[in-house]
Amino acid sequence: MIGWVILFLVAGMGLILAEFFLPGGILGVIGVLLVITSTALGIHAYPGYTLWILLGELTGAGLCVMLGLWVLTRTSALGLLTLKTTQQAGDGYVSAVSDPSLVGKTGVVLTALRPAGTIRVGDERLDAVAESVFVEEGRGVRVTEVHGSRIVVEPLEDN
Repeated sequence: MIGWVILFLVAGMGLILAEFFLPGGILGVIGVLLVITSTALGIHAYPGYTLWILLGELTGAGLCVMLGLWVLTRTSALGLLTLKTTQQAGDGYVSAVSDPSLVGKTGVVLTALRPAGTIRVGDERLDAVAESVFVEEGRGVRVTEVHGSRIVVEPLEDN
């Protein structure tokens, strides 16, 4: 019985280690199942050594993970998982286009701002946020701030 326990444990740890280099999930899942089977067989066959079996397998799993990470950081395999280039704004990688020329312009609320909604400024539909007030649909607003894609508006008094 001890042979099966050790075989399942070593095979499971090996498959978990292989998962670092051949990602996909199936090797890791089978490896975890083999380690659990090894633990269950060991506890069933040697009930007096339950704590030692669990400690041994946890230690082995920790060492396996540490070894995998150590090998991964010293080989080119890690390079396959990381981005080597930078994303420059000049190449079109922009998370949010900021248009400061909107500040001071007026528009009409298309969907109620509670506090976020949609407004129309000129011919453009824009997502906007009202600062701490509810603004009903159809009311006039003025753009007070623009931060990236966040457009802050306030209701017009004369509307």
